[in-house]
Amino acid sequence: MMKAETELKSLIAEIQEELAHLEGLKHELDRIAEEGSLPMRRAQGSILHDFYNGCERIFRNIAEGINGEVDPGEAWHRNLLYRMTLDLREVRPRVISDELAGDLDEYLAFRHVFRNIYGFELREDRLHHLISQLDRTFPRFKAEISAFLHFLEHLT
Repeated sequence: MMKAETELKSLIAEIQEELAHLEGLKHELDRIAEEGSLPMRRAQGSILHDFYNGCERIFRNIAEGINGEVDPGEAWHRNLLYRMTLDLREVRPRVISDELAGDLDEYLAFRHVFRNIYGFELREDRLHHLISQLDRTFPRFKAEISAFLHFLEHLT
């Protein structure tokens, strides 16, 4: 097996593993009671934070494994997300749609907030919005990443 093919198979396996982790996070969030206590808000915030981290890990694997690099600039998180919407001719098709990138941008913004405030400052209304939106966002994310995996599998 050629090195490029081995690296591609490794990338596919890494993306599939991350999708499985994200599925576990979604189930974990679904099990949390809709209780407004501070420990519950902290737990929900942590899971939403982890959700976007997992999505971003997939994007980084794609950027490093296919594009060859991740933009090192100050706004690299947002740039990485939106670079996944680009069709890079003769390199790879778009990974996610513009609509999905817009939805994921809310989770990216939340992750930034989550890392920079105290847990007791988490707003319950914002958490509930992101949790309810995840029921729509996560299946679309899985479908679009699965379509990209299908593209990768046809390269091997």
